[in-house]
Amino acid sequence: MKAEFYFDCHKYICSLVQVDFVKELKIKNHQGFVLAVKQGEKIGLLGKSRHNAKQVDVSKPHFYNVIKAAMSALELETKNELILERNRTLADAEEMIQQQNREIRVLNEQIRMLGTKVEQLSREKQQLSMQLVDKEIRETEMSQEIYNFPATDEGIEHGMGEAEIPDKIEELSVQASGLAVQLIANQQKLEEIEEEEEICGSEVEIVDLEIIEEVEEVEESLKKGEVQGGESEIKRLPKRPSNKRMRKKS
Repeated sequence: MKAEFYFDCHKYICSLVQVDFVKELKIKNHQGFVLAVKQGEKIGLLGKSRHNAKQVDVSKPHFYNVIKAAMSALELETKNELILERNRTLADAEEMIQQQNREIRVLNEQIRMLGTKVEQLSREKQQLSMQLVDKEIRETEMSQEIYNFPATDEGIEHGMGEAEIPDKIEELSVQASGLAVQLIANQQKLEEIEEEEEICGSEVEIVDLEIIEEVEEVEESLKKGEVQGGESEIKRLPKRPSNKRMRKKS
């Protein structure tokens, strides 16, 4: 460590070094002469080099005052070094704090952006949930409509459900049975007319005999299990024949 100081209007340079495990003070004046004194000794060396230096008593006032000024300068320089080192440490710490503040600002901005993104995702999730609920409601309504939808076109037209179809088929079977009985009666009357023609020798015209063919078709459909429809099919069945007969003039 080195230090500069002024004594008796002259500039001096001093330093404290380690020699043979002992600290040695060196003071150099403006003429180039060096005073070297080891710690705890009263005799020092004075000269421009150690080989031609002479011994001096450093307890004399002049040398003592110079040595005291040199030690004060070194002590002050040491304090200055400590202050400088502390200032450098504070500067490094301040720079680190500023860097941390910049990083904190960046992190706060990222947190703000993440918060905005979370809010957006939350709104999208809520909208998606509402859409899913609406979809489930629509699917439930469609399923209910399909469940309540009539099984056949005839059922739609006349408001007839699946439960009414067997009753209508049974009613149609009874009606067909009645038509079959009527057909037998018509055949018997036809045979009587033919017998009368053979006796009287004239032709007899039968009115509304087309019902016989239609009844036969119905019976054939019943046997094959092809009867369809409900009340509309029953309405299309012909009425019972009037069994009127007319004779041609001979």
